[in-house]
Amino acid sequence: MPLKARSLCAWIRQHSEIFAIDPIERDLGGHAGGILYIFAGISAASYPLLPGAFEGHLVWLFLIAVSSVVWGLVSLFVIDWATMNPYVTHGSTLFAQVGVGIAVASTGGSHSAAWIYLFWISLFGCYFYARPLAMFYVFVSIVVQSVPLFYDSRAVTDGFLPQLIVAGTGYIAVGGIVSTGKRMVDGLRLRAETLAAEQGALQRAASAVIRGKDADHIFQLVSSDLAQLLGISLVNVSRYDSETSATVLGTWDDGTVGGFERGVAQVFDVDGGFAQVLASRSVVRNNSLPESSLARSRGCKSTLLAPIMIDGAPWGVISLASPDPNAFKRADEQRIQAFAEMLARIVTSLDDRARLETEALTDQLTGLPNHRAVHQRLRADLAAAARHAAPLSVAMIDVDNFKEINDRHGHDRGDAVLGFVAECMRRVSRANDTVGRLGGDEFMWILPDTNSSDAVKAVERARELIAHGRGLDAATTSVGICDTISTSDPAELVRRADVALYASKASGRNQVTLYDAEVAEALDAEAREAWFERSQALSGLRALARAIDAKDPATNEHSERVAQFAGQLAHAGGWPDERVARLREAALVHDVGKLAVPDALLTKPGQLSDGERLQMSEHVGLSARIVGSILSEEQVGWIRGHHERPDGRGYPAGLNEHEISDGAALLALADAWDVMVAGRAYSRTKSVDEAYEECLSLVGLQFTPAAIAALRQLHADGTFELRADGESLADAARSAVSR
Repeated sequence: MPLKARSLCAWIRQHSEIFAIDPIERDLGGHAGGILYIFAGISAASYPLLPGAFEGHLVWLFLIAVSSVVWGLVSLFVIDWATMNPYVTHGSTLFAQVGVGIAVASTGGSHSAAWIYLFWISLFGCYFYARPLAMFYVFVSIVVQSVPLFYDSRAVTDGFLPQLIVAGTGYIAVGGIVSTGKRMVDGLRLRAETLAAEQGALQRAASAVIRGKDADHIFQLVSSDLAQLLGISLVNVSRYDSETSATVLGTWDDGTVGGFERGVAQVFDVDGGFAQVLASRSVVRNNSLPESSLARSRGCKSTLLAPIMIDGAPWGVISLASPDPNAFKRADEQRIQAFAEMLARIVTSLDDRARLETEALTDQLTGLPNHRAVHQRLRADLAAAARHAAPLSVAMIDVDNFKEINDRHGHDRGDAVLGFVAECMRRVSRANDTVGRLGGDEFMWILPDTNSSDAVKAVERARELIAHGRGLDAATTSVGICDTISTSDPAELVRRADVALYASKASGRNQVTLYDAEVAEALDAEAREAWFERSQALSGLRALARAIDAKDPATNEHSERVAQFAGQLAHAGGWPDERVARLREAALVHDVGKLAVPDALLTKPGQLSDGERLQMSEHVGLSARIVGSILSEEQVGWIRGHHERPDGRGYPAGLNEHEISDGAALLALADAWDVMVAGRAYSRTKSVDEAYEECLSLVGLQFTPAAIAALRQLHADGTFELRADGESLADAARSAVSR
């Protein structure tokens, strides 16, 4: 092959994307070209029949006309243009221009009207071909129309030159407009396709995130989607580990090239595609890979890579590879960029989900696993212990006199003590141990591969460390331990450790007791069972009360806030600590009777009707009956009377001021206070100062003088609006409602 021909072929291969046509466009263009060929052939054949139109060579004209019709029919009914090599389409266009040149020469040269066919070809080329190639065909059309200047002497004198100039500029102007418009349409179509593909893939990925699928599944799903949408042989989603390596998180290949495995580290060259993406933070397309490249070693000849940007930095990369050296076009850069942005959102979503899951399993005060997490770990550790025939111990830890610490020194001191206890246990526990906070002042310590005697030694170290605390952290703990030699049932294991804990409490606190049958028998059976039954029943009632509060956003955490505020009022009123604790206990379940109230009535906006108000008032008596077998008679009386008023307009008994117990009066004030500062659908939210002034104005009407005196004392002390975490009760109520 001559050198110039070889150079031309090399140039065509290098710029093959200019000659490429989308299969759908190629199919449409092939059929449209066939129709143009048929009509051009028919009109050319009829040319000699028109009066005064023919002067030339009839044989050549009919040859061109018949060839055009035949090729048009073949294009319409024989060729599958969608799979045909695009160069055939270009050959058909060039053949048309040559045919028009012959038709012009055969029908009068400069006087021929056959040049109009060139206008058809120019419009066709500008619509279906890339702009550089479209302009080439426009140029060829102008050249073909100029050919009569070389063989027809009349062309210079009979007006052919003005016609050529007008037609030539028309080709350029109209062709440019058509080409620009088509490019805009193509861009919009590509954007629509990209958006549809992106949304479809994003929906599938989002659904996987919502369903709780792990990151490996989601990255694999995205890799498969991207490969199928773009028809690519190899897709990887990788996370950068360093400036020279990345880990494959998701991968897909069609089997024609060497694939990767998830979790494999890819080591890349400093001048390779991964390094270029890392440095440029932009899409990198390479249709000429060096032999030493990573993709080339897998049988690929072209790559397209895009960075996954998180917080402005490259987190990872999407890499596409193909054995076709011309697989990727400029349009594919937009598509992979869209997928990279989508993956960035997914990665952020996965990180957020992991953070939320961690928070959902972590106690926010101590940083330890919470009740849910520690029980999940207990089940898993017990299953492992059973598989390996290994022992396991559980320790239940309780801070001694914790209510007194809170009541005497405030919740900030109580929180400090809990944090100190948690830190002490964390310091002496092993890596495979689990120390968690069950709630309040209760902790659980799971010790795998540990029998009860070894567990006692470990827990004793923690107990002594805690007992040596000074100042704000001063506290002692009582501990009960049970191991799997006693039972392997998780619930029973915890219950027996609780029995041992109760023994530690009953024996004077600040000690560790190991569960065994003798310890259980030594305890007063009736008292022990009563204690457990009451504890379990109260836990169930509190859970039920929280569920009732959660039915309406306006009452979320209402019972907990009422219990806290009622306790503060009782302290201000000079109550002893033990009685304060009983009031808080009653307040936590004061609304449990609302389980019999329909949800529609609980969440109804606006004022209640008389009938609805009567139905709502019945929950007070039901609450008292529910807790009657669990709480003391005095506590039940507080709950039954917390909607009574000094003016006699309360319910259910319409008591007057002297008939209302002190606990019921304080509970009534705490209940009303929370309604004021949290707000309801039927009343606006009030500030602390507004609520305080309104309470003062209702003394003797809705609230007893003794209750208001306690409120005044809290106000004077400046402590009545603070919670354990420093947040005001009013803010706590509003934040709970907003959640």
